[in-house]
Amino acid sequence: MSSLPHCSRCSRRRPWLLAAGLWIGVAAGVRAQAPLASAPAGAPATSLYVAPAGDDAGPGTREAPFHTLQRARDAVRRLNRSATGDIVVFLRGGTYPLDGPVEFGPDDSGCNGHRIAYRAYGDEVPVVSGGTRVTGWTLDHGSIYRATLARDAKLRTLYVDGARAEMAQGSKRVRASGSWGQFVITGAEPWAETAGSTLAGLKFRSAALAVCANPSDVELVQSNAFNELILCVQDMAREGDETVVRLQQPYGAIAASLPWGCGIDSRAEFVVRNAYELLQAPGQFYFNRTTHILYYFSRGEDMSRAVVIAPASEGLIRIAGASNSDRVRNLGFQGITFAYDAWELKELAGSRGFVGVQSLGLYDRYRADGIHHRDHYDCLDLPLATIDLRNCEGIRFERNRFEHLGSGCAISLTNDVLGSTVRGNVFYDLSGNAVNVGHPQHYASGGSPLFPAALAGVCANDAVRDNLIRRPCREFVQEEAITAFFTRGLEISHNDIQGTPYGGIALGWWWGNAEIPASTVPRDNGIAFNRVVDTQEVLGEDGGAIYVLGQQPGGKIIGNYVRGHTRLLYPDDGSSGWTISGNVAEDGKLWFHAWVDRIHDLAVSGNYTNTPEVLNRGVRCPLLETHLEGESPPWSRAAQAIIDHAGLEPEYADLR
Repeated sequence: MSSLPHCSRCSRRRPWLLAAGLWIGVAAGVRAQAPLASAPAGAPATSLYVAPAGDDAGPGTREAPFHTLQRARDAVRRLNRSATGDIVVFLRGGTYPLDGPVEFGPDDSGCNGHRIAYRAYGDEVPVVSGGTRVTGWTLDHGSIYRATLARDAKLRTLYVDGARAEMAQGSKRVRASGSWGQFVITGAEPWAETAGSTLAGLKFRSAALAVCANPSDVELVQSNAFNELILCVQDMAREGDETVVRLQQPYGAIAASLPWGCGIDSRAEFVVRNAYELLQAPGQFYFNRTTHILYYFSRGEDMSRAVVIAPASEGLIRIAGASNSDRVRNLGFQGITFAYDAWELKELAGSRGFVGVQSLGLYDRYRADGIHHRDHYDCLDLPLATIDLRNCEGIRFERNRFEHLGSGCAISLTNDVLGSTVRGNVFYDLSGNAVNVGHPQHYASGGSPLFPAALAGVCANDAVRDNLIRRPCREFVQEEAITAFFTRGLEISHNDIQGTPYGGIALGWWWGNAEIPASTVPRDNGIAFNRVVDTQEVLGEDGGAIYVLGQQPGGKIIGNYVRGHTRLLYPDDGSSGWTISGNVAEDGKLWFHAWVDRIHDLAVSGNYTNTPEVLNRGVRCPLLETHLEGESPPWSRAAQAIIDHAGLEPEYADLR
């Protein structure tokens, strides 16, 4: 038991049971992990109620509930400081529409040793939705329908009868014919770390790509070995027999400067999307921001009855303390569906795009060399999250559902999040990943450009456990289902992940060839008893079902069952300190991949695989007692026991 700092808005300290440390036993079989410690039990002293048909002027009782989540939050603020028990806000079934995220701060904390919970009422299904229903569809021509949508922003996601539609795009990729123009950076810009110059745009043969009527809507997408660039267009013009596409800047310059084969290839193929002229196939849409007309190419739906949702709110929940000494504490959400949020991509100085070298790390500053690890990762940020946590402690998300999301991440424990839990949730049909913990700028303690010293804090003693993840990263394919950066005591266990375009779980940051030393922040992180299958379905040349980076003393990768197309267990450049034992690795090209001698001091033993191929150039990384199984099941009893134990624990098996 550890006594944490008391809430500044409460009258006294209270003890708090931290999440149990990662306990692992793999000897004669696999034993279950110790249960996660929970909040103090007891019946709530106070109950409030919210319902879609409620009234915010009412008392918030079961008979006269509030109408909005925000009104219930404000009512809690008048009760929590003097609370003598837990406070539960019950959400009745139905939809709670948002036009912007609901914000929770230190005033919304559980005080006096008690918790605040926002919870579904009984078996009812409350849906916190950032979407707007689109009605009034009429036939435009052929199978294309049109409706009026009152918004001025670009529309990047749309859902018709629960199915994700896609932005209009041509049936074929279009090859660029070279770069166009020059964009000069002086180095004095607030978004630049060095001076330099890059291409200003790209050229295409006009026969392959004509000028579009609304060029600022258009996006170019280019996939590389382990990243994908989404470039937004400024304008288009015809020059002779070529179409010149000028990119939004400075994001175009940043994308053009990336090393390692990640940057813009001006003679490679692109997917061109989000133009009316490209609306060619069922299930595609285009929104004209000038006329406010939304077009949809029907898959055969009856558009007079179809439920069409256009996401509007950029994110749904924000939980942020005032500082690392004034956190949001002891808050929970249970049984709620979070759906239909929007994201217009990362914004930088009036330009937008998705420019990352790997995983969730997105560039937000220009460097002529593009090498992020020369500057302590200060040029990196994260994509928008549906639910974002900063300066928090004891936050729990349990048995919620996250679906049909357009953000880059469903839940991000971004900065200074302690002893918090994401457990037993369902993640389905996400543009981005399911869960992220930490930030690239946590390379060192004590502050960074995005996190001044009073805010900065490494995420520690958090748990991501027993979550069911299906169809993540549908758009942002370079992301893994679960990611973490510089963390301490993080537990990623018993998750069930299936069907990812890139990796399954990635933990760590810092490469052995970096010009800065290994971070001393990470330690005692564990990846255990997860089921991770069918990975690397799009970006198959790199990544791993389980992928780790950096110096990780006390790190454990134990009891996992992984199956993928290429690399399965992948400690990348600079990895050290991991114990990798008792895992089952099925199929793939390499069950273990340690490709360079900057990988060192790994304890790898007692793993099972039907794939004999390995690459092991690591130093002091012997592969001991590897059990080679048959080319196809049945597995040995020991291997099958690991497979059976991996994934959701029995009390969460119903999630499937």
